[in-house]
Amino acid sequence: MKAISGGTGTPMWNKFRNIQTILFSTYSLIIIVVFTILVLWFYTWTSDLLRKNATDSLENNGKSMQEQIESEIRKMNDVSLNVMYSNLVKNRFKQYLSDIDNGASEPVDPAIPQASEPLESAKELAEILTAAIGPSRPVEQLYLYDFKNKVYGNGFDNRERYYDPKKKFWYDEVVSSDATKIITPPVIDEEMSKYISSRDKQYSMSLFRLFYDTYNVPIGIVEVKQYYNRIMRSVLDYKRDNPDQESVLVYTDAGEILYPLEANAEDYEAYIQYAGERRGSEAPDRFTSAFTNPLTGHKELLSYHHSSFTGWNTVLIVSENKLLSPLFRFARTTVLVALFILLFAIALSYVAAKRITYPILKIHRAIRNIRLDDLGSGRVATQELNSGLNELDQLHGSFLQMSARLRQSMDELLLSQSQELQSKLVALQTQMNPHFLYNTLATISAMAEEKMNEEIVAMSENMSDILRYISSDQPLVPLETELLYTAKYLEVNGLRHRSKLMYEFEIAERLKRLQVPKLIVQPLVENALKFGTLEKPPWRIRIKADVADHRWRISVSDNGPGFSEDSLARLDQKIRELGRSNEMPVLQLGGMGLLNIYIRLKLTYGDSARFELANSPEGGAVITIGGKLSNKEE
Repeated sequence: MKAISGGTGTPMWNKFRNIQTILFSTYSLIIIVVFTILVLWFYTWTSDLLRKNATDSLENNGKSMQEQIESEIRKMNDVSLNVMYSNLVKNRFKQYLSDIDNGASEPVDPAIPQASEPLESAKELAEILTAAIGPSRPVEQLYLYDFKNKVYGNGFDNRERYYDPKKKFWYDEVVSSDATKIITPPVIDEEMSKYISSRDKQYSMSLFRLFYDTYNVPIGIVEVKQYYNRIMRSVLDYKRDNPDQESVLVYTDAGEILYPLEANAEDYEAYIQYAGERRGSEAPDRFTSAFTNPLTGHKELLSYHHSSFTGWNTVLIVSENKLLSPLFRFARTTVLVALFILLFAIALSYVAAKRITYPILKIHRAIRNIRLDDLGSGRVATQELNSGLNELDQLHGSFLQMSARLRQSMDELLLSQSQELQSKLVALQTQMNPHFLYNTLATISAMAEEKMNEEIVAMSENMSDILRYISSDQPLVPLETELLYTAKYLEVNGLRHRSKLMYEFEIAERLKRLQVPKLIVQPLVENALKFGTLEKPPWRIRIKADVADHRWRISVSDNGPGFSEDSLARLDQKIRELGRSNEMPVLQLGGMGLLNIYIRLKLTYGDSARFELANSPEGGAVITIGGKLSNKEE
């Protein structure tokens, strides 16, 4: 025969081999697998859609900005072409130049006002140029330069004046270039700034062309000028609406940055180089690509657009985190909602499994969890099972009958123990009352002999408060209250000893509401006063309460002679005997109050009670009591 083990230990895996756990695990696994597949599919599909929409939005914004910039340049180009290909402009400009030359060769008396042909030619030329610009005035300013250092303006500036080719940074490039048009970078335009109410200096950009006559001979230069803010209006509007999102870069094929103004070229060098490499290898006019910023290490998306008309490149740069922030918010929301639904579904599976196995589990748990405390407190179930299964109902009924008999016996035992414990505490408390009263009356008697009448009156009032306190039927009081009456006791003795007695309290704020046995501190102070006064005054008593390692402690120290070795040994032996026998000490008027405190601590706090007697290195005795803080007190 095999021996049958009498141990109660159960392998861990056996604890999960029950009907409820198996049903719950099966239901939960099915729910988790199916739900996870659905959530992952939905998240993947939606995230791809959001990512595509975000990328498309970035591309569309870049394309829109590039097209609007190109549109402004085309307006400038169209105006310059209107002037270039207008025979009327060519003829009037040649006539204007000829009239100027002829007028210059025939001196006129300035004192005699008279009509001049150059003035008439200038008016006719102004009307033709105004018509060439158009009624909607798509550009702000038009200039015609001849090669005799004269310039004629039409727009805000309609003056006729001389110019110095050497001071025009664009002159040599326009005259010598084979390009049909030349667009200059933005510069501060002092002239056009005069016509804007803003105090800020205005930037402008110009488009230049050589102006030919009907025989294709250059006779001058056409400059079409536009405010920089108007050309870059789409970029500026976009940055105003998205101040913390995308960065915008506009630069020429030569790498000259047009936007932002006064930009640090090193900050954008990596973008320009990357776009140039992509164009060099694949030659795309536009693309959107992931990009890692070498300066910051951040992942970004870069949307590039090139205009073959202007030769300019527009780049939108946005952090992936910012661009895909809707996706991230959706992901967080999806996860939270999914977890909530999943937990709800698992909870339903748990309820279903529990409902199926409830009759068996109810009996099993009731038997397994039965404790003597439950029997004594009456917490054992007394209702019928009503499971619908006769065998289980009969078994549950028998268990209830057994529990009732055990509960009756347990109630009687607990009642007896409770009465015994209460009797001990009352007896110990009763011992302390006459002991305190005797000592106080002895003090009053001594003060009467010394004819300290006013002090006796004050002491009697304090005595009245203290007697009212010690005669109350509350076994536990807040530490704050205990210390209050301890202070009254010290005041009573202070009336007698005056400046010879000094005392101080050092109490942690969190311990003031700690529940302690009544008259647990005052006897310690009385003991310190009794033996501390054996030395020469002044006599110092210190009461300190603090918390350490989830335990409270109260120490009372004095500057007296301290405990003798015999006293410490005798008290220690008596405390050990009380700990073994659990008997109450007999409180004599000559002493034994410390043992009373010890046994009350033991009865209240059990093994966590602390009671220590020692001598301080600085001199004097130190008595420390304490106990473990409850969860509520912590």
